Amino acid sequence: MQTDELERQLRDALRATLDRELGPDPTWAESPAAQRAAEFDRRRRRWPLRVLAVAALIGAGGAAALLAGAPDSSQFQLAYELDEHGYLADADGQNPVRIADGDEGECSGFGGEGPMWSPDGRYLAYRSGGGVCVRDADGRPVASFPGEGWRISWSPDSTRVATWLVFRETVGIYGIDGDLQAVLSPPGGCVAFGDHDPIWSLDGRSVVAAGGCLMPIDGQRPRRLAMGDPRYWPSQFLHHHLGYSPDGTRVAYITASEAYEPYVRTTSLVIADADGTELQVLTDRSDDGSDVVGGWHNLVWSPLGDRLAYTWSTNGGSPAAELRVLDISSGTEATIAAEPGIRPLAFSPDGDRILFTTRDVNGDPTGLWSIGADGSDKQLLVRGSGRGEWQPLPPGS
Repeated sequence: MQTDELERQLRDALRATLDRELGPDPTWAESPAAQRAAEFDRRRRRWPLRVLAVAALIGAGGAAALLAGAPDSSQFQLAYELDEHGYLADADGQNPVRIADGDEGECSGFGGEGPMWSPDGRYLAYRSGGGVCVRDADGRPVASFPGEGWRISWSPDSTRVATWLVFRETVGIYGIDGDLQAVLSPPGGCVAFGDHDPIWSLDGRSVVAAGGCLMPIDGQRPRRLAMGDPRYWPSQFLHHHLGYSPDGTRVAYITASEAYEPYVRTTSLVIADADGTELQVLTDRSDDGSDVVGGWHNLVWSPLGDRLAYTWSTNGGSPAAELRVLDISSGTEATIAAEPGIRPLAFSPDGDRILFTTRDVNGDPTGLWSIGADGSDKQLLVRGSGRGEWQPLPPGS
């Protein structure tokens, strides 16, 4: 096939797909009309033209392989917070567009913990004031609703968000359109110690709240989880920093055996089947009776569930910390970066890179960084930001 014909077919197909996915020009509330139009046109044309430039050189067979291969950084975005403002940018932090101005008013603030993007990457949710705000992947407002807490608890199918309405008393289940679908109340004796946001069951039919109370969203009677369930947090064992693999078959969590502290005489990182059956246990303990002991934090799974990234540090008073990656099948643990206050945030959709943040000795954020999962090619993306997440891509993208 001639190069001109290949370019024409690729251009027509890709632009038709993007027009269908992106829809009409979004209304950028913080930008003048001319800037909005230019920004939309830049985003819409950036990816197809990059593909076409390569396709013209490699021919039809190579173009097909390129389109079917692993995602590149032009296919997903970076959402981040800087100086209380919220931004959407290219994956490398370039071409930012402000979507939350940090001022007073609904959806002006930008914060929260845990994943902001829905699992399918179509929506972005964040905490603002006393509620939750949802936007689409282009930054357009979709819905807002009240809610207390810290995390954004997306359902596995990306259609609902769970949040406290009244902390430790009632949980609200909201649809993407902002409609309240259910109100759940943990019964007396089902509320454990600690500040815990609701988390979803793997089948999306229940939420676990208040440290270990399983509450079906169809109104069936709530029940206390068994002590062996990784989602149950009794104070004497302290499971925390819980994270499920993307396919839901495995869970990683941290246990502390002697006190309600992030660093104690014995801490362990546990990899288990989803039912709680332990598969691997990494333990660090103080054998000399001192309180200086290693600790794991901020567990982040790779897209394929074959690796786990996390922070490892000591409580000896040093701000130094390490970013480590664990290969699940071999059990090999490797340090790929060491910075004060380092914290992994997300793997890239192809699993090749890790997004992380750093903080100074006062706990103030110093920047968002990207690094290869093997420790290569460290890059500063956004100076001064301490909160960000790459947009996930659905399987098969």
